Amino acid sequence: MPHIDIDILAPFAAKFMEGTSLTPAERAEVIRMAQGFACKDSAAAANVSPETIRARRKRIYRKIDVAGSGELISRLLALSLKMLAEGVRIEPRPASPQPNASASPQPAPSPMSIAAAR
Repeated sequence: MPHIDIDILAPFAAKFMEGTSLTPAERAEVIRMAQGFACKDSAAAANVSPETIRARRKRIYRKIDVAGSGELISRLLALSLKMLAEGVRIEPRPASPQPNASASPQPAPSPMSIAAAR
């Protein structure tokens, strides 16, 4: 299941959703959107139909008052840049354990994840 590896937005997405009336499923969908999941891929990850994801995303847009995914990601990026400029520390998410960690080495952290950890 392909997705863009921008986990750097996940901690900021959690901060962005504070105080919203999003359900846990909607919050999980925002995280997947921040990671770059398309509807089909997000549906596969959540074990629901793509139509369910589309409906869920429409509810998210209405609740957060954004026009679509582009504006949502734009707001997440703006918040992350503002927080980084203010020196807010966001703890990086722990790396998920790989099933065969000895066979495949961990990739080096990206400069973006290092900057966010500071």
